[in-house]
Amino acid sequence: MGDRRRPARHRRRTPAAQCPVRATGQPDPMTVTADIAPFAATRHLLTSAGLHPLSAGEAADFGRYCAGIDPYRRLGQSEEGLTAYLTRDDPALYRFAIESNGVTVGVLAIRSPWLRGPFLEMLALRDAARGRGIAAEAVAWVATEAGRIAGNLWTTVSDFNTRARAFYRRTGFEPVSTLPGLITPDAGEILLRRRLPRGGGGGGARA
Repeated sequence: MGDRRRPARHRRRTPAAQCPVRATGQPDPMTVTADIAPFAATRHLLTSAGLHPLSAGEAADFGRYCAGIDPYRRLGQSEEGLTAYLTRDDPALYRFAIESNGVTVGVLAIRSPWLRGPFLEMLALRDAARGRGIAAEAVAWVATEAGRIAGNLWTTVSDFNTRARAFYRRTGFEPVSTLPGLITPDAGEILLRRRLPRGGGGGGARA
């Protein structure tokens, strides 16, 4: 009789809520990203790191950590405010911990939908994890996920944050507009856009 299943492009995707979950409550690490919704709350394997849904404890740790470093410190963002942002009920905000060698080394937050494409709202790494390409891997993953549903990926960067501006330039973002005084009167936020091929966002630079 042959295989009478519908072609792969017509098969229904598994909703994120129905992704395989172990009896322990942890997502199955073998879940294949292409078979689930973009930014699904499960584990995702990068090249030298991985992602998993951010826990309340990890959110509190990174709220405390980020409040003590720039740009968050210079922008006046408090530990309480950052922790609340990372834990509040927001179905359009996808939050992940970045792990390497079994240790949580960063945090990643993506808003989707946004403006004809997702918005990368937060990407922060601990000092020890910088310079190893992990941030670039995270951006490449976000771009690939975003490219499944849209042709754009957006983010913002503070005008004084020269290191981050160079990083996003290397990973394919271009400035679109400057928003003076958006967060504090003495600093502007630069809106950045990365155009994506539909069906995948491609790779990125090392950082």
